[in-house]
Formats: sequence, structure tokens, C-alpha cells
Amino acid sequence: MTNRAQSSNIGLVLLLALTITGAGVVVAFGSSALADVQDQTSTDRAEHAMTMLDARTAVVGLGEGSVQTVRLGRGDGDYAVESESGWLRIDHANYTDGETEEIYNASLGSVTYRRGGTTVAYQGGGVWRQQAGGTSMVSPPEFHYRGTTLTLPVLRIRSTDAASGDTTATIRQSDELVRVFPNESDTYDATGEPYVNPVRNGTASVTVHSRYYEGWADYFRTRTTGNVSVDEDNRTATVVLETTDIVGSFPYPEKGGSVPVRGIAEGHSVTDFETSIKKDSGTFNNLYVSYYVEKGDRAYEAAVEVPSGIGNNYCDGDEPGSETLTMDVYYDDQSTSEGVHRWSNDSIPSDSGGVQLDCDDGDTVIRIDFTSSEQNLTYGESNVDEDTAIDWDERNESATEKPDPTKFAHEGDDGENTTYHYDDEQTLRILTRHYFAMFGQEFKLRVDHGPGDRGTTQIDTSGSGGVLRYDTIEGGSYITYLHVTENNVTVELD
Repeated sequence: MTNRAQSSNIGLVLLLALTITGAGVVVAFGSSALADVQDQTSTDRAEHAMTMLDARTAVVGLGEGSVQTVRLGRGDGDYAVESESGWLRIDHANYTDGETEEIYNASLGSVTYRRGGTTVAYQGGGVWRQQAGGTSMVSPPEFHYRGTTLTLPVLRIRSTDAASGDTTATIRQSDELVRVFPNESDTYDATGEPYVNPVRNGTASVTVHSRYYEGWADYFRTRTTGNVSVDEDNRTATVVLETTDIVGSFPYPEKGGSVPVRGIAEGHSVTDFETSIKKDSGTFNNLYVSYYVEKGDRAYEAAVEVPSGIGNNYCDGDEPGSETLTMDVYYDDQSTSEGVHRWSNDSIPSDSGGVQLDCDDGDTVIRIDFTSSEQNLTYGESNVDEDTAIDWDERNESATEKPDPTKFAHEGDDGENTTYHYDDEQTLRILTRHYFAMFGQEFKLRVDHGPGDRGTTQIDTSGSGGVLRYDTIEGGSYITYLHVTENNVTVELD
């Protein structure tokens, strides 16, 4: 009887112990879950408040209002305003002869909310959330890349402050808007040229140093197809955008030099290609000039030859003589069996038309409009006697005497879905637009000239040049227009 009573008491004690333990576990887990919910709720409120701060700061920073207020809300976290946290730098690399220009470099500042291991931050016109798993973007920064245009108003925080609990932020404009690029009053160090659009040569890069660099990098990857890199040690994210280079006028390069072509759209995208080449103190007799491209298996050259005897004295008389010029256009793709395409005209009047001679202060000038619809060439032969930049005979060793027919299969405004046979004609405009389309989004358009009777053909490069315009690709990793402003604000916490 006694044993049964003892057993009953022990069972009761164990039951009470299990009940108490279970209740404690439930309370412990419940408290932890409740704390997690409270943390999440507080963080969500902070994200919403920071997004409102983002919008109001843009209103003030971009000059649409002088003062704005935002109630950041009541929470257990801490708010802080910093003026020197993070920075943004813009570089223009290889804009000339390997030189790099630092266009802009300044701190960004930030407004942060911290609770436990989570931070919600406003920086650079965006809102970022950072916790153990890394950084994510809540709302995008002021970085707008459309087509080939980058618009970047740099929103900077220029004050420091701190608060906790129920907090209100007051945003005020600090100083006037600063125009960074374009800005004709600022110039490149090496060339003295002003900061103007279009941006030419090399690459433009934006680098952000920030606690939230991972979020910046993800944003760059999703909003551009530029080359994005991350430096973990220095906590930086960089996006590099190549310039579309020459869209407009260009100086005539030295012999063998090039006019870079970047970001050219597919198809017949060349709208205007003209050049003016002026005689210098040397001879223009037997002169030929050419533009040529070599890329992979493909090559192209357009050459004009001035016959012997008229290059030097063409402008000596009251009325220049009506002589004839010769022009050849060549193209070859060694990955095919077609051989070299040869187009020629050896009876071009020198005093008129898309290819002609002219006079400038008594010096002979060759003017070529490669997009002229008035100048025809005939398929099948070549007539330029001088050695051109590319050895076309060497590229054509296995070709027959008469070239095989060739088909231009492009569609579009030119309507040239046509097969050409020996002795067929086509305009210089169609040939230029067609062959340029064979080289992709970027290539180097080089210049050549020579040889003259004494091998001393001289061109006045300062008085020579050209115009090249073409449709550019949309998006991609290219940039043509850069618009950067510095927009300063202060944030006070109450």
C-alpha cells in the first residue's frame, strides 16, 4: 500500500515537472517568435519610412522644393545621419592617348536605421537593406541609363545627426545644384577640351564605395549590360560603359591611324560619311587616299586615285581642268568562297559630284562623299594602280578572272535584296552602308595614302577631316551622352 502511494506521488511530481518545463519551452519559443515578428515589423516600418525619405529628398535635391519633412516613426532602433559614409567616382579612361580623367569624386553620405543585426539605409538616392545574408535593394538609386544616355544626379547628404524612438527628419537644400558634366567651363587635363557631349573615345566608369556595395553591384547588373566588377576588400562596385566614340565630325588621323567606330546599330546604319583631304607642301601627283577596315576574316577598303600631272597644279589656273579620277571599293570575307568583291569607276569627273577635287587657298583638296547616291561603281574589276593599304591580289589568289555573283541580302530603306553579276552597277551610298554593316558593333576605320612621284605624298592633317554619322544601338554597354549633377541636402533628426 505504501509503495503504491509513493508511486502515485512520484508520478504527480513528474507530471508537474513536465507541465512546467513544457510551459517554459512554449514561453521561450513564443517570446523568440514574438521578438522576431517585432523585429520584422519594425524593419518593415523603417523601410517604408526610408522610401518616403528617398522621395522627399529627391524633391529637395532636384530643386523641386526647398524643405520637406518625413516622420520616420517610432521604433526600438537608432537613426543616424552621416556626411562622409561612402563615395562615388566617375572616370573617363583612354579619352586620349591612354590618359584617364577623373570627372567626379565625392562622398555620398547616408541616413541609416539600425536594429539588432539589420540596417536600412538611404544612400545615393536609393534605399538598401543590409543583414547577415548580405545587401538587397529596397528602392533604386538615382542612376538612369536609357539607350546610350546616363543621367546621374548625385544626391549627397551634407550633415550629421542622430536620434532614436519617435523621430522626424527635416530635409533642406544645401547649396545650389552643381553641373558636373556637360560643363564647358571644365576641361580635360591632357587636351584642354571642355566637358561636352557626345562623350568620345575610351570608356566611362562609375565606382561606388559603400557598406552596401553588393546592392549597388546588383543594380548595375540589372540596369545596364556594362562590365560590372566588385572589389570585396575595398567594398566597391564599378560599372564600365564604352563610349560610342565618333558620331559627327572627326580630325583626319595620321597615316595608319584610325577613326574608332563603336555602338553602331545593325544593318544599314551609316547616314553620313564624308571626308575632305587637303594637300600640304609635298606632291599630290599619283596620289591615292583610302579608308579601310580589317577585322577577323573580313576586310574593306575604299580608295580614290588622282592621276599623274593634276594633283599639284590643279589649282594653279583660273579654272581648274576637268580631269577624271578613279575610285575602287573592295571587300573580302575569307570565311566564304566568294573571293574579293571589286567595284570601280575610272572616269569620275574631277570638278563635280560625290567624288571630286576642289581648291582651298590654292591647295588641292579631295572631297569624297561615301554616302553619295549620285556616284556609281561597277562590279567586277579594279582600276587603282597604286599599292593600296591591303594587298587585295594576295587575298584573291584562288579567285577566277571574273568574280562570282554576290548577293546583298539586307532589308530596309535601301531595298537592296539583290544579286550582282559582272558589270552590274550600284551607288557608292549602298556600297558604303552595306559593307560597314559587315563588321559588327565596333571596329577601327583606318586611313592610308601614298605614294606620290617621290614617295613623299604630304597631307595637311590639320586642314583635313571628315564627318561620320550612324545610328547607334539601343542599350548595351555603350554611352554617348553623360549628364551628371551634384545635388546637396541636409537632414536633421528631431
